[in-house]
Amino acid sequence: MRTVPTRIGKLPADQIVPALPKATWFKSVGAPISDVERKECVRYLHGLGVQSCAIETVGTWQEAVALATRACWHAPWWERERSEERRLFELASVYHSPDALLLRLSNLMRGSASLFLSPASIACARAGVRDATIASAAARAAAQSLHQYGLASITGQGEGHLFAVKFRLFLAGRWPLCVTAEKFFVF
Repeated sequence: MRTVPTRIGKLPADQIVPALPKATWFKSVGAPISDVERKECVRYLHGLGVQSCAIETVGTWQEAVALATRACWHAPWWERERSEERRLFELASVYHSPDALLLRLSNLMRGSASLFLSPASIACARAGVRDATIASAAARAAAQSLHQYGLASITGQGEGHLFAVKFRLFLAGRWPLCVTAEKFFVF
């Protein structure tokens, strides 16, 4: 499994996207999950405060989108991520003015659309999926994870933070989809 290169977490936010590898995104979707990836999933779940949850690999793009868009997510998972984003934003606001922080995050996100959309589109095409909205959904999820990783990076949370772990799953070619009361679905 690829890791986020150490130097990336130390770069200014606007230099993270250019430093990321270009060919890893969505390359492992649908494949069996490795032991290393499974351990990363457990780290992510523990970061959310989830101690016991089955990890299930999703096999197709259609299943992935159906899961990512359905409303049966485990609300505490979603709220935990949102709460952590707010906490990190507040922490970052202690060291940066709101304008400076928003500028750093905007600079981080600049270029992320093409970074993720092209590989998602290629992976969809290889799987025979012609619906552009599916690749777009995957790219948006990766961009959201990058934003979260950026917040963790700006605030010096380290590579053990749940957002760094989630981003590493994307970097490994996966798409972490959702957590329900019993399962964490990973494509």
